[in-house]
Amino acid sequence: MEIQLKILPHQTNCLGAICKVFEGVQISTNNPIYQNPIINLDDKQIIENIDELWVGDIDGLNPIPMNMQRRIDDGILGIDAKLETGTGKTYIYTRLMYELHKRYGFNKFILLVPSTPIKEGTRNFIEAKYSKKHFADLYSNSTLKLAVLNAQKQQKSGRKMFPSSIAEFARGSRLERNRLNVLLMSDSMLLSKKTMEKDDYDQTLYGSFTQPYNALKETRPIVIIDEPHRFRRENKAYQCILEKLNPQCIIRFGATFPNVCKTNEKDYNNPVYNLGACEAFNESLVKGVAVQTLENTNEDDVKIKLMKIISKPKSCVFRNEKTKKSQTFVVGDYLSNIDENFSGITVEAIGKTDDPDIKNGVTLSNGHVLSGGDIIFASIYGATYQELMLKQAIQNHFKQEKANFIRGHKIKTLSLFFIDSIYSYRGDENDGTLRIKLEELLSEKLREEIGEIDSSATKNPNLQQYREFLDASLCDIKKTNGGYFAEDNSKADADIQDEVEEILRDKESLISFKDEYGNWNTRRFIFSKWTLREGWDNPNVFQITKLRSSGSEISKLQEVGRGLRLPVDEYGNRISTEQFYLTYLVDFSEKSFADYLVNEINADVHTTSIKEMLSKVAKERNISENILFAQLLTNEFVDRDLNIVPGKRDEMMNQFPEFNTGLQQGKVIDTTKGKNSTVKIRTKRFSELKELWSKINQKYYLKLDIVPEEELLNCVNDILDKDIYEKQMVYAKESRTEKGDNKIEIKEAIAGYHTLNDTMPYNEFLKRIHKATGLPLQMIHQGLVVKNKQKTLPKDFFNIATLYKFIEMFQEWLETAFMKRFSYQKLGVNSKETALTDLDGNVKDCIVQGAIGIMKDDSLTVPSKFLFDSFVYDSPKERETIEKSNIDEVVVFGKIPRKSIQVPLYFGGTTSPDFMYILKKRSGDYVVNFIVETKDVKKQSNLRGEEKMRIESAKVFFKAMRDDGLNISFEKQLKSDDIVRMIKKLVG
Repeated sequence: MEIQLKILPHQTNCLGAICKVFEGVQISTNNPIYQNPIINLDDKQIIENIDELWVGDIDGLNPIPMNMQRRIDDGILGIDAKLETGTGKTYIYTRLMYELHKRYGFNKFILLVPSTPIKEGTRNFIEAKYSKKHFADLYSNSTLKLAVLNAQKQQKSGRKMFPSSIAEFARGSRLERNRLNVLLMSDSMLLSKKTMEKDDYDQTLYGSFTQPYNALKETRPIVIIDEPHRFRRENKAYQCILEKLNPQCIIRFGATFPNVCKTNEKDYNNPVYNLGACEAFNESLVKGVAVQTLENTNEDDVKIKLMKIISKPKSCVFRNEKTKKSQTFVVGDYLSNIDENFSGITVEAIGKTDDPDIKNGVTLSNGHVLSGGDIIFASIYGATYQELMLKQAIQNHFKQEKANFIRGHKIKTLSLFFIDSIYSYRGDENDGTLRIKLEELLSEKLREEIGEIDSSATKNPNLQQYREFLDASLCDIKKTNGGYFAEDNSKADADIQDEVEEILRDKESLISFKDEYGNWNTRRFIFSKWTLREGWDNPNVFQITKLRSSGSEISKLQEVGRGLRLPVDEYGNRISTEQFYLTYLVDFSEKSFADYLVNEINADVHTTSIKEMLSKVAKERNISENILFAQLLTNEFVDRDLNIVPGKRDEMMNQFPEFNTGLQQGKVIDTTKGKNSTVKIRTKRFSELKELWSKINQKYYLKLDIVPEEELLNCVNDILDKDIYEKQMVYAKESRTEKGDNKIEIKEAIAGYHTLNDTMPYNEFLKRIHKATGLPLQMIHQGLVVKNKQKTLPKDFFNIATLYKFIEMFQEWLETAFMKRFSYQKLGVNSKETALTDLDGNVKDCIVQGAIGIMKDDSLTVPSKFLFDSFVYDSPKERETIEKSNIDEVVVFGKIPRKSIQVPLYFGGTTSPDFMYILKKRSGDYVVNFIVETKDVKKQSNLRGEEKMRIESAKVFFKAMRDDGLNISFEKQLKSDDIVRMIKKLVG
């Protein structure tokens, strides 16, 4: 299997934002060829570009929130990009290096990461065949040469050899125009005095440098930092970057940024892109999260709290929360001294810990690290509770695995377990008690699943294949699971090294069902300490189980981050058209995990208060503010000051979704509280819709009319005649104080400008237009020749500004020229598996709520003719439509699952309608299929240009179906359109 990389809009937007910073900036190449081109850091264009990005003056980019707009002048250009975990940071910064090389000639990049798992993940991505192929297609003239700095091994000859990775990186020069040089290292290697500070190597670089730090500093690198919260400004690693590497630019990518020292203010430095957690969840760029908590089996459970850590003498104080008695412990003391339920656990260390989030804490003998204020429960450490957690995790896994396997395109399902005690899994001979218990429970569950398939009347081929997979798992139960722990790196056991290799470095193998010889690869249960909680991730992790509480109050988003990425199928395709959930199983001590997670996701969003929104929502509902306030108060959703009553938020947002400006409902659910991520499909209602559903799921392809070559050439000539030539200008702005009316005013003026002569080769100019437009190279060339004969083109005509202008004007022509010149043709390919049916064409029991609607109102009666058993919708207009649709003329109706009926658009992308109806006359002698696209705007003129084109495309699409014999009508529904009137008009 080979993973298929796709170009995603949010990733392209991030790239564009960072590259915009350098646009029009003076960049010089009058320096040694082994250095990067030199950025004029005093060029005011840099700040002007960043200010443009901050206010949102760039198409496709949202403004940067005011609370993030911060810059630090430390002599180095800092650029920050905030991207939520699972949205593709590694892809973006890898492609960014190619893009900066292509646009500006930069060819020396140092990638800094905070841990070995992240380093291995980054290296594997960059070196993977699928990545190389993808970037070769995008940047055919560029080759990325990756050097990885690892710990140096002693040379047998006794010679002190300069680190080869640094030498290779440093020697790369601009003479190799197609090569960009990248050095990847962890913070520990950056700070390694043994490797980096030595100056007695038997080699020199550039004829004079014998110390790695000096050699790297001389290259004038651009430094890219992954996980900036692990590189705080006050840390040694960051100070080392500034002093020893002296980069021209530091670009930081992360979901979490550190606080400014001893403040609550975030340490942002020129942030230019902000994809926060709320947007990532709401736009379905990541999985949703379903939190499960296993209740406490012991009502009289003992819990103890770490009250104090004392440095001299080293000791700590625990308090029994039941008896309120405190006791002091030193290293080696047993916790059973405070309560016998903690038998066998000792205090192993006090002070510095191995947990990067806990600088000063207490490490227990089972590996659990505690910080001041942490509470631990006795029963969590008991074998009975641990076994129940394992049983629940296995039950969750097989439910998800079966659903993922019997699809048309299978998905391999992984479960990740976080543990504190490495010994409990590895034991002495890779046979820890936890592993033995897991394999025992697995064997039992596998036999149960195989028995169910054997007794089933269903003969689904995929189900029979799943039986083979389960049988292979049972035959070699040890191969079903594996672990990665930092200590594994020093072990020689071949089986352990195989596990580590597959988990840490071979993502493709881990998510493949079979190996290269056709044998089943059954490994899907992964165990690790907190080592893997950052950097490593896998798209097919569908469950994370915490068999021990984390101890530290680290970000909840970081905890779930290992499984947020959208899954890939057996062919390596990323699946973005469905709502998937990551199950997060925690013990009872973290029963509020879901609430904490939602609060953290909403923390970065400016949530407008209820008081601020009252007038707007009242207007939308056509009622007075007083009546709306009374409704909120009567339902006990708010207090008299319009603050939301604790615990009432979800219920209020169900009934008044207009107030929700944060995380959408259904993205994070707490299954322990009875919340469900699915809605049931009513079988009887589906039977009435079945024929229509089957017809609208038939595959159609978009057919564009052939445009005569003469017309295309006229298009090229027209674009060139519109004087698309643009000089790249750099302006100097001057701010001066002037006396006004009894006050001093600051006025800005242009103090001067400079022309940037940054051209590109003619063949590259042609190729980039061809790639963006599809126009034949010869035709573009022909048009330019004609234009040049009419009037000689300026010497700097072939620059980036002119290129973008041409592409922009061609896109405008395309959207207009093809408005009436496209059609849809049936492919003749029918698939029984759809959003509502399985491989055999049978209706599914349920569907993920997010695929139907982000809101759910349990206070409303579900219309009897509605396809689903719950009242789910996406907007107030949809809510109204569902309420009113239970009329005599309607046989059945339902929301069309999101992205399930994808109408291809002639200008790129797809669109999907909202509702489907079966209608009849009162006499019952006439039946019509009705498709509705709902737009929550008041009138036609409020529709954006692209929305109008989407609706026109859908009209043509469903007309093609009607021409093929399906009695179907399509209509758009605006806010002013009443669904009852629309239906009655249609059926007469």
